[in-house]
Amino acid sequence: MSNRLKPLPHAAWQAQQARIVLSAAKRLDWRRWPLPRQVDYLFSLYGPLPVINAHLGENSALAPFYRRCIHEQKDAQRDQCAGLLRGLAAKRTELLWRPELAPALAAVARLLPRRCRELASWQPRSRNPFRQLESLVRHLFDQYGDVPAWVISSWTAGRLHDGLNVAELTVHLGRGEALRTFTGLPVGFSRKTEHHLRLAPAGYTFLQALRYAQLAARDQLAWLGPVLDSRLGRQLSRDDEFWLRVVDFFAATPMADPWQLGPVCDWIHQKRAVGIDGEPAQPGFSLKGRSMSSVLTQTAQWHRQLAQAPHRVPEASLTLETTWGALPVPDFAGGSKCPVRITQLRTYGHLIDEGRALRHCVASYLESCRRGRSAIFSLTLGGTRAVTLEVQANRTVVQARGLFNRRPNDEEGAWIQRWATDNRLLVPKHLLG
Repeated sequence: MSNRLKPLPHAAWQAQQARIVLSAAKRLDWRRWPLPRQVDYLFSLYGPLPVINAHLGENSALAPFYRRCIHEQKDAQRDQCAGLLRGLAAKRTELLWRPELAPALAAVARLLPRRCRELASWQPRSRNPFRQLESLVRHLFDQYGDVPAWVISSWTAGRLHDGLNVAELTVHLGRGEALRTFTGLPVGFSRKTEHHLRLAPAGYTFLQALRYAQLAARDQLAWLGPVLDSRLGRQLSRDDEFWLRVVDFFAATPMADPWQLGPVCDWIHQKRAVGIDGEPAQPGFSLKGRSMSSVLTQTAQWHRQLAQAPHRVPEASLTLETTWGALPVPDFAGGSKCPVRITQLRTYGHLIDEGRALRHCVASYLESCRRGRSAIFSLTLGGTRAVTLEVQANRTVVQARGLFNRRPNDEEGAWIQRWATDNRLLVPKHLLG
């Protein structure tokens, strides 16, 4: 009798409530309602997320909007979201209910008090929800119509926090302010660089647009592909100007192979941050007084050392069987006459074997894999290793290298693109040529 009166733990109570509302959710078909009524229904819900998810049903399009616009939001933010969604519902826009656009619409609602035009005067001119979102953002926050295309496209690509706050940057630029005066920039730049940054192509990330502008200001746009393919296309550092001088070093050398830039940058990073052959790190290392021939020779020598020392481990606790958590990207199998496999490498020994087979330095990505920043995949054709792929945690394929760091051929590129499309991975345009 005493057990019947014992209060339920909170988790058990949530599960019980979820079961109670589940049967009611099955009988409720909110999709048949007019859009304004659907919005009112969404904002009438109240409770913990497990209960709301059970009430709305599995994989409901409303659940992400509840989580972004209502759950744990202050009253003012909730009212702004309600006003925005009701305004959009009245216009019968395709923006509702697209789960992938919920974060962007929540950001639009948060910035509504700083709009330059009223929502009531906006009319969708396309049935494509992504184009509608771009049109809405320009209407509300772009007073002069000159916010760069890559900034606007970041809203539809889900990159509102792409090295900087894109939503705040949109409002800043929409008021006619200079881009270089934005307080959230991770690096400073000149007026000339800002001019080219505004001209960067749509679809670029902030880092890609910045590299485009930096190279355009140096009259070195021909080097954009190799730069984006190197570590300069994956991260910004405090000594960013030093890495741009490495590009200058290559650009000033006649007949220098542009695609050697990536391996050389890896060698320089190892020398400056870690050390090579037992030497301590040299943070002040530079290319001043060095020839391209000597740099390429030392880079190749370092790659050979990595490939020829499979039993050398960088720390005592590390073994060839050391493993790490996998990135949630499925492996791939295809082809008939020549079977194709794309497999995630998950042990240090596998990284070593991949580097030995293809003569590159993939073993140096050990820490990135262990920390979950990157995952390494191996593409094989007919059982033979052909291409090594690096996929970052944001599901972007940032590197594709074959034997001696060569680029993928057309056949390999087609299989990589198919695998990426099946798993919704982003493949930058420069990566596969």
